[in-house]
Amino acid sequence: MDARKAKSRAAIVAAFSELLCEEDYGKITVGDIIARAHVGRATFYGLFKSKDDLLAELVRDICTHALDDDGTPLDDPLVQVEHILNNLWERRQGVRALVAGAGSRVFADCLRKTIMSRAAETVPVGPAGPAGTMDRSFLLHHIASS
Repeated sequence: MDARKAKSRAAIVAAFSELLCEEDYGKITVGDIIARAHVGRATFYGLFKSKDDLLAELVRDICTHALDDDGTPLDDPLVQVEHILNNLWERRQGVRALVAGAGSRVFADCLRKTIMSRAAETVPVGPAGPAGTMDRSFLLHHIASS
């Protein structure tokens, strides 16, 4: 992505994040987002299909940041959970707005899809133990729903 598009994308995501702290997701319009980001409608739609697509991008960013290795040894499940919770705490204003508002259903769907995608990347095709006897799709859905 060229620098101009990256700058526009960052401005749109930042504007959307700010608006989520001020307004309920259902009341935010694409017009509000582009006005705050100082970009045109064509620029917005050149980068995102819809407001829901922008929300999905924000959720992926939150999850990716929470789940990526920042130098912390993440082989211990307790350390992983602490890492994720610390990340969510740092982003609490935006996350609170997403979870509590009208966008909570869209947020939950995006979060589930992101977790399923991450699980599909990390869970072996033939895991050992009881998980190895389960249908892979069922197992990934179970992980994402837990």
